[in-house]
Amino acid sequence: MVSSNDSGERPVGGGPAYDAVQLLAGAVDVGLEQAEGLLRRLRGLLGRSDLLDLVADGHEDLRARGEIALQRIAPTSESHLEALARRSMTMRQQTYDA
Repeated sequence: MVSSNDSGERPVGGGPAYDAVQLLAGAVDVGLEQAEGLLRRLRGLLGRSDLLDLVADGHEDLRARGEIALQRIAPTSESHLEALARRSMTMRQQTYDA
């Protein structure tokens, strides 16, 4: 942190512009560290021998999650023909039981 002296003057290299440059340099440094970590993880992932299996498992997991989400949002209704078949079977059973 840049401090001022007793006379109220800022030291050489201080001021709002210098603070902004320091903040920008710090943000760029953090971004570069994050990008470096991401590249390191990506390189490790690409070097795996079971990459195709991982992709297939991920695809299946996403498909299953999507199916569950769709059922939760808009549950599927019973087919019209299935409803008629169930009603017919119920009526037949009642006729045979009577």
